[in-house]
Amino acid sequence: MKILSRLAISFLMVGFLVPALGPVTVTAGEIKVGSFVSAKGFGSRFVIMPWMDRARKDLAKIGSKTTIKAYWGGSLGKSPFQQYDLVKGGVADVAWIMAGYTPGQFPELEIVEIPFLFRTANEAAVVTWKLYEKGLLSGFQDTHLVGMFAGAPAGVFSRDPISKLEDLKNRKVRIVGATQGDWLRTFGAVPERASSRKMNEKLNRGTFSAVLQGWSGMKTFKTFGLVNHTVDVPVGTLGFMLLMNKNTWNGLSAGEKKAVQENGGIHIARDSGKAYAKAAKDIRVMIKKQGKHKMVTFSQAQLSAYEKAAKPIHEKWASKNAANRKAYDATMAILKEMRAGG
Repeated sequence: MKILSRLAISFLMVGFLVPALGPVTVTAGEIKVGSFVSAKGFGSRFVIMPWMDRARKDLAKIGSKTTIKAYWGGSLGKSPFQQYDLVKGGVADVAWIMAGYTPGQFPELEIVEIPFLFRTANEAAVVTWKLYEKGLLSGFQDTHLVGMFAGAPAGVFSRDPISKLEDLKNRKVRIVGATQGDWLRTFGAVPERASSRKMNEKLNRGTFSAVLQGWSGMKTFKTFGLVNHTVDVPVGTLGFMLLMNKNTWNGLSAGEKKAVQENGGIHIARDSGKAYAKAAKDIRVMIKKQGKHKMVTFSQAQLSAYEKAAKPIHEKWASKNAANRKAYDATMAILKEMRAGG
């Protein structure tokens, strides 16, 4: 199906899926990139926009009339849990998807949530892209994957005093995925899944005592003002994707596909890994300078002990089925190679 006819169908679907937003004007040959985060969001500025710019330049080089336009801040659908359906249904041609917000669709990508597995955003992004290339990730049969990225490993941010992870006992803690919940229960915590916006509401009301969240996410959603203790431990991260509607992808010429994809893939993984790592470092410095938070860090011996204690959670996830086992074993092999290379 050609892009023009598919986009006409997409335009009609906008009123059905997101009637409260009113009509969205689209242009013939336009690739609509949707994000529930604003243009000022970290992923928007440092991952999606650079990819768009590179792809636009390559489209221009081949004389393509196809354009790429972003719709920020939920213009095509505000709910982070709705993004996969928006891109699958064609309301968005490309969308920023969080695997943890689409439970069950990308089961092997839950691996990024495992505490004390990935040390950096680069590790998580590069490994998951390589897992995809190896055919070890499922759930992409109805869409096309443009690129994979990940935030820096999350920390524990608390509105109540905390000096060690054991202090989370009996406290309600926000999570993104079930694996993080399994880990928190080993400390006697009470995990509850929530989006970043709902997280803020519940922190403000005192429903949540603490949250597991990435450093850039804490800044993007203005959550630092709701907490006063920060525990710096790598307790899993979020798996992010740029997914394209399958009909949109199939409607592109060979040259257009090359422009879109060669600027995605491993390039998105590596670029985002560097950007999120820098952001996490800068935000740590900012928080320390402000002096409003107690920054809790652990010695290497303490971190090693927590890492060892998390191993049963690793094994529980890997042992769920053969697909998880293959993904986990491949991840450990890739990480070994990456870490050996510095």
